[in-house]
Amino acid sequence: MAADRETIRTWVRAGSAQVAATHAGWRLDRYLAQRFTYRSRTQWGRLVREGRITVDGRRVRPSHALRCGARIDYVPLQRAEPPIDGAYALLHEDAHLIAVSKSGNVPIHPSGRYFRHTLLHRLLAEHPEWERLHVVHRLDRETSGVVLFGRDRETTARLACEFRERRVLKRYLALVAGQPAEEHFEIDLPLGPARESLIRKAVGVRPDGLAARTRVRVLHRGADWAWLEAQPETGRLHQIRVHLRAVGLPIMGDKVYGHSERFFLKFIEDEPLSAAEQQLLALPRQALHAYQIRIRHPWTAAPLAVTAPLPPDLAAALAERGLDPRQACPRPIVD
Repeated sequence: MAADRETIRTWVRAGSAQVAATHAGWRLDRYLAQRFTYRSRTQWGRLVREGRITVDGRRVRPSHALRCGARIDYVPLQRAEPPIDGAYALLHEDAHLIAVSKSGNVPIHPSGRYFRHTLLHRLLAEHPEWERLHVVHRLDRETSGVVLFGRDRETTARLACEFRERRVLKRYLALVAGQPAEEHFEIDLPLGPARESLIRKAVGVRPDGLAARTRVRVLHRGADWAWLEAQPETGRLHQIRVHLRAVGLPIMGDKVYGHSERFFLKFIEDEPLSAAEQQLLALPRQALHAYQIRIRHPWTAAPLAVTAPLPPDLAAALAERGLDPRQACPRPIVD
């Protein structure tokens, strides 16, 4: 079963599979729909007719009868890089580090389908005087807010050590569906790979996972939503998103940890969401904002607090729900 899940994760974009004896004689489209359930039999049949699915290197029909040991290949389309919102604001600059606020639709560095359409590429293209920038920490593509870059390897190593030793204060803001029972609470749940997920990097709560703790406080309440501040005490992948979902407070617009991870699978395949799915999603991107980072400067040891104002899309989402964006942010912490 674990091997099948790993194959499925690969097949979301490309991959190969070998037909076992138990599936000999099956129609190709039936086999694909039964094994790779993130598409319907009709959808798989369309891909077969387009030539994106081959059997033993040959184009066949959806009705093709499979033989034991046959090799099925899924060939992805060669696509242009997806569009991004490359808007950013310079928050801090000195001889050793850079801090910017990024939008909620741009990856920080090249990965997957993104190479030139990244924050790092844009910064270096627009600021050749910076010469080199090194990623210190990461935010998800759909998380807006503060990002730090080292301008040399030694600075980057010192900053990375601060993150690793948990000497960095990180404050996030999140718009969630549901109502917390308390005004202040802590989520202490171990996290690890979500092995049941079709998404390779998906994370879930696991008894054998790594320790993860997030402190949360309610800033504002609506009829069926809440505006929260979250401070992760550990730095696990997708920690805030998974922790909030685990306590019944999924972040609005989250395509992986919201209503269904199929929203994310559709996104990476350039398949539009239906009107009903868009309504469930509530927002085009996850409503998570890296509001502030507090560190000790890696060279001077002076306290440095970098704060990112709310981006326009989140400000608009709050205004639509009756919350004045000017009153939505907690006071920045400064030394």
